[in-house]
Amino acid sequence: MNAERLMMLGGMAAFCLTFYWVRGRQLREKYAVAWMSVATVLLLLGLFPQLIKGFAENSGLAYPSAVLFLALGAIYLFSMSVSLSLTRTRRTSVRLMQDLALTRYEVEGLQQRLSRLEHQFNTSNTQA
Repeated sequence: MNAERLMMLGGMAAFCLTFYWVRGRQLREKYAVAWMSVATVLLLLGLFPQLIKGFAENSGLAYPSAVLFLALGAIYLFSMSVSLSLTRTRRTSVRLMQDLALTRYEVEGLQQRLSRLEHQFNTSNTQA
């Protein structure tokens, strides 16, 4: 099996897996778009290997080096997008935890005030 067929099969497998995971709600649509892009690139490079060969010739790289360079570039871009998403999610989570802590503090304070008022009301009713 040559590299072109492997890329083509990888692209088809990526399409199938992405659809399966999105339908099962295991993968968010936001990430599905990125994975579909990767699948499309793999499929196109498998169908039109002259694209990589042209890139290799124009950049002065050997064919295997060009494939590796493109693969590492794609991995870098996808890893960076996942890192950015995780950072945003963590910030949101911290903000929500802080809001929850403040809300609990306020509720506890209100409960204490309510119990004091109930105690005062009960003691004033028993005296009357």
